[in-house]
Parts: sequence; C-alpha cells; structure tokens
Amino acid sequence: MKKKKVDIYHLLKGTWDDGTRPKDIFASIVRDHSKAYVSEIIAGISCGESKIENGCAELASLVSEKFPEQVYPHVKVFIDNIDERQKKVLRWEAVCVLGSLARVDKGGIIVPVIPKIKMHLRDKSIVLAGHAVRALSKMAVAYPDHTMDIFNALTTAADAFPGNKIGFVIEAMAPIIELNRINDEIRSFVQPYAQSPVKVVARKTAKVLRMLS
Repeated sequence: MKKKKVDIYHLLKGTWDDGTRPKDIFASIVRDHSKAYVSEIIAGISCGESKIENGCAELASLVSEKFPEQVYPHVKVFIDNIDERQKKVLRWEAVCVLGSLARVDKGGIIVPVIPKIKMHLRDKSIVLAGHAVRALSKMAVAYPDHTMDIFNALTTAADAFPGNKIGFVIEAMAPIIELNRINDEIRSFVQPYAQSPVKVVARKTAKVLRMLS
C-alpha cells in the first residue's frame, strides 16, 4: 500500500518548536521519500507565505546536500535567489544549495555565480558569510579550474572572520585538500592558527594539518 504524503506546508506553518522544524521534517518525512517532495519544496520557496518559503528553502538545502541530482533540475531557482534582497533566508539557503549542486553541475551552469558568492564572504550577516565559505569550498573541489581563485578569495577574507569565526575558513580547507593540488598553500595559510589562543580554532587547525600530513 502506497504511503500517503504528509502535508509539509501545514507542518511548516506551525510553531517550529515541536518536531516540525525543517530539519525535523527532513529527518522524519522527506529524507527517505525525497523524490516525492522535491517539486512541492521548490514550489513552496515562492508561495508567498514566509514560513513556508523559509522552511522549504531550508528543506531544499538539506535535500541538495544528500541528493543533489534531485534538486539540480531546479538550479535556476537558486541562481535567481542569490540576488534576493528582501527575503534573506532565501538568499542564505540559495548559497548552500548551489554549493551542494556544484558536484553534479557537469555543464558549469553555476560557475558564473561564483563571483557573487565570493562577495558574500564579507557580508554583515555571519550566517550568510559562513554559508558562502562552505559553498565555495565545495565549488573549489567541483571546478578545479577555479580552485586557486576560490582559495585566494577565502584566505583574503580571513580578516572578516575574527575570533572563533575563522574556524569556518579553516574547516573549508578540508575538502580542498583531497584534490592534492594546492596543499602547500593551504598549509601556509592554516599553520599560524595552530598557536591560536582560541582553543576551538587551534583544534580545527590541528585537524587540517593532520589531513595534510
């Protein structure tokens, strides 16, 4: 017997504090049946109701991380939302989604958006800046011709991540290390942070250095 679909819009219009947060809906409903919900999630991003739009944007981000090929046919939605100014959550999650979709972007449709995402590294919202760091890290792996340029953008923006926030940039080096193309440059960048008085920064640096060795 086919399982009846859950009305995720109804759940997203709720309080988000009783197991109906987007991450809860993803874990309990969407993850194992994502194909059945992708179109609904995409439609919800522009439905006009802010809670549904924000919730669906976050769900799209979660689905794209696990199943990028299911979200990729809708890539233009997220490319357009990179420029969304009024609804900041849609912009935040568009950055995340595009980072995840990069690995299945065989035609390079996302590549022209890289400069816009780089600009977000210095956004006043640390949430958006952090999302941009993680997305660019994934893009550095997906688009080897742009690896060095992305690395330079990340490291040049390091001053915009004071205190423990620099940990975002240090962690972003881990996926790039697997390319084994600019590991000397990565080592030179992270090494000074090994002596950071901020324990979490020193710990993240040590992990990256172990990967390099």
